[in-house]
Amino acid sequence: MGGSSKQRVTLFAAGDVFNGLDDNWYAFQHLAPLLRSADIVFANCEGVYADKPVLSPNRRVYHGAARRHGARLSEVPFHVMSCANNHILDGGYEGLAETTDLLRGQGIQVTGAGETIAEATTPAIIERHGIRFAFLGFCAVFPVGYEARADRPGLAPLRIRTHYDLPDPNIWDPGDDPIVSTRVEHQDQVRLREALASARRQADFVVIAFHWGHSALIRERMTAAKTRTGLRTWHETTADYEIELARDAIEHGADAVVCHHQLSLRGMEFHRGKPIFYGLGVLVNHFSDKRLHQVLAADPNYPHFPFRPEARHTGVAVLEFTSSGESAAGFIPAVVLPDGSTEPFRAGDRRAELCCDYLKLLNQAAGFETHHSCEARDGWSFVRLTPKRIDGS
Repeated sequence: MGGSSKQRVTLFAAGDVFNGLDDNWYAFQHLAPLLRSADIVFANCEGVYADKPVLSPNRRVYHGAARRHGARLSEVPFHVMSCANNHILDGGYEGLAETTDLLRGQGIQVTGAGETIAEATTPAIIERHGIRFAFLGFCAVFPVGYEARADRPGLAPLRIRTHYDLPDPNIWDPGDDPIVSTRVEHQDQVRLREALASARRQADFVVIAFHWGHSALIRERMTAAKTRTGLRTWHETTADYEIELARDAIEHGADAVVCHHQLSLRGMEFHRGKPIFYGLGVLVNHFSDKRLHQVLAADPNYPHFPFRPEARHTGVAVLEFTSSGESAAGFIPAVVLPDGSTEPFRAGDRRAELCCDYLKLLNQAAGFETHHSCEARDGWSFVRLTPKRIDGS
């Protein structure tokens, strides 16, 4: 191969991943043939793998399992995982240490959490075909105290204040719906931008993961009524702060932004020609808390995933980068199955069209100017994503 040949790297990005099944391979059986076709697979480790956790007093639930449940993640394979999420300290500092030790022991690089805030915001670096990639993870939804500090373990925080204002300050109108606005903590935004700048200096391409948005654990029962767009209002609708901060990340050095936590797909857009996936849903995530199933009146046919049918849409973001600086984006749709596994759709599978239609609806509701083209890629159903208009900005 001549020295002038263009090198290409295929990167897959996924949402929440946590295996709670006794069989630590079963949930990934359909995904492995797909994920093994990528040069790099990046996902969110949505839980604690620990044999001796010390439960956090601030946790909402304990989303964790014994280490053996995560013992084959590198075989799937996952190459790098963000630990910046709302469950990573459910098992205390001990649980965090066991989890990161388990991942690194399999050769999986970790970002988004660590022994100090400096470690939590240090990018994971992976090189493929002579091209260097930096990965970062930040979390905006988490129990107070889970954030890392200079001398304390935790996650990389992106704290966002919520403000409620009267719609008309000249009228006292008790009970009127307020105007809700959000504002990122200044020090966290500065730290985020510094982390992006550092990653930019170390790599050819930078990919950042944000864990944010409303959670189905809180609002699933509020989804009976649909909005005028045909969407249920809470986790399918992208919040203003998510759009602002995702675009800001692109402007400060990120080549792609991938997001998770909402337990549902979200819209996708391009900013300055670079892709933002606002919600990649759940790739594999098992919920065993019986109270949760009761509260949500879960479908008994889905004992591991108690959420509504639309939330079963999922998939893998496809990002392609070349040594000349070019990039492309797409999405391989998949579905969460009743047995706890997840199945990506082969080329020609009519179920992929339903997922593609759902993605179009999400983008229309968000006002994103993104074009979808349903195709086939290496034997899989594939949604090619391109900007509808490229203005060169």
